Amino acid sequence: MEEKKYSVGQHVFIISNNSFVMEMQIVRISGDFYTLRSIENYSSGIRLKKHRIYPTKEEAVAVMEQERKKRDSGSFESSHHWYH
Repeated sequence: MEEKKYSVGQHVFIISNNSFVMEMQIVRISGDFYTLRSIENYSSGIRLKKHRIYPTKEEAVAVMEQERKKRDSGSFESSHHWYH
């Protein structure tokens, strides 16, 4: 798989709440973390690792659909354990 390269100012896409894709703009890169600002609401931002950022809306939608199929088939293992 080819290494994704991003730069400050670039528009990228993320999957939000496992249910929809949002267009964002990269405002800062610090190590493995990318600070992103929403295109729709400039006061909204988020900091994510590179593997959660997609260069195109189509790629983000494809990943979201794959994860949805895994969840629906019962083969999805959550990385979050909500029991204490």
